[in-house]
Amino acid sequence: MRNKLKMNHMRLYAIIISETAHLIWKIRCEKVFQNDNLQNTSHTKRELENKWFQCINTRLKLDKLQTNRSKFGKKAIKETLVLDTWEGILKDEENLPKDWIWQSSVLVGIKSC
Repeated sequence: MRNKLKMNHMRLYAIIISETAHLIWKIRCEKVFQNDNLQNTSHTKRELENKWFQCINTRLKLDKLQTNRSKFGKKAIKETLVLDTWEGILKDEENLPKDWIWQSSVLVGIKSC
């Protein structure tokens, strides 16, 4: 049980670090290429938070989609892996149905700070 919990935390950590690094790279490219590296062009804290939450929520949706066995066959990831990875950080998690992965009408997101 403890080893499983550790693996889930490691997977979530890897997702958050890689997605955050990619977002930083995209924001830097945006500043350099779209704004000609102007010093006075920067995002507000709220804009950065919104971009980050959108990025992580997009990754959560991708995880949900990758559980589709009919589409991905043996390469599909296990539903339990997705459920265990995101457990504890989902918004309004206690009110989500057990099969929230398969319900398209359910809007799932991570908790804001």
